[in-house]
Amino acid sequence: MESALGAHASGNKRVAAWLPEMDRILIVGMKHGPEGIREATNKVLALRAGLTRADCWKRLRVLREAGKGSHPAPRHWPAEVKELLREGYQQGGEKKRQAIKTVRKLYPGLPSNTPSRLARRQGWIPKATQILGRRPWTDHEERKLWELAGYETASRIAERLGRSEGAVRFRLKSLGLSVKVKDGWSFRALQEMLHVGPSKLRRFIAEGSLRARDPRISAKSLVVLRDNRISAGAVATEAVEGVPQKLRNNGSSYSWGLAARLLGVDVGQVREWIVEGKLKIVDGFVTERAFQDFCKKRGLELNSALLGNEVRDWLVDGYSLPISDETVRPLVPGNQKHALVTRRCPGCRRPMRGNIFFRHIKICTRRQTERALVAFPST
Repeated sequence: MESALGAHASGNKRVAAWLPEMDRILIVGMKHGPEGIREATNKVLALRAGLTRADCWKRLRVLREAGKGSHPAPRHWPAEVKELLREGYQQGGEKKRQAIKTVRKLYPGLPSNTPSRLARRQGWIPKATQILGRRPWTDHEERKLWELAGYETASRIAERLGRSEGAVRFRLKSLGLSVKVKDGWSFRALQEMLHVGPSKLRRFIAEGSLRARDPRISAKSLVVLRDNRISAGAVATEAVEGVPQKLRNNGSSYSWGLAARLLGVDVGQVREWIVEGKLKIVDGFVTERAFQDFCKKRGLELNSALLGNEVRDWLVDGYSLPISDETVRPLVPGNQKHALVTRRCPGCRRPMRGNIFFRHIKICTRRQTERALVAFPST
């Protein structure tokens, strides 16, 4: 197991050695899934100044591979194994896939990029940058991949680095990183955690303070709003008679500016329709990085009394939520005090905060089933 991360890509300054306590925190976090990894990463960043999330992800990979089992270095592999790989890479196709599969069976826990790295060092495959004239990946770009992988989509990372989405996906795979965004919250999960209504959360998105994964307007909601405006007489049919053809030509999602032009309004009106729920965004998933930026910018607008002490302290430690005397002991409006009371349904045993409890017990299927059994006992 490595004891240090090595030099930063941006300079010769080396990061201090990893302490055994830090490794234990990361190992325990891996056993509890994505939520545990997030908590463990935040604790490690708080323990050691100068570390980044990219350093933690690299260390997690080292610990994960070390836990899968020990295997010899490629230079110590038998000659027949190296010959099998050499023939596979030279012939390519199915022969190469079978050779890699055989080697990984021989050495369980072998990282996926080890065979290709050995083949490139041995000269069995030519460097693509030398043959096709492709721009090589710099240390700064690879460090950005480590920082953004799992937090932003491949298309978004490609925009940041000025590369194609396919190149980013291929490089992430070669580094052993996942393309999927695993850390973040859905729209409903944010509502439940922050205890805010859907319209307020949509207003944060419309104002740009909370970045959603895909804030474009869905074509379905655009068509419904157009038809409703025509039926209500809010707009003349001739003014939007060419819109259906444009909708068919442009696909299933539209930027806010394009939606405003199709509906004959300004972007400000489109934002108001998003807040009211008349226009739907394509994907309201919020990544962890976007949520952290939101907490820094608009965290003072959240009601900490509804958050609770435990959630508030977690947001302060992990996401730099600003606090003040007003946020620690805020005044709760009278129409929101019901949200401070938690009740549990006698049927499904589900805890609920606020007056939604009284609506739930009327439609709870388990409670109705228990009532039926009591009213008609079996003989």
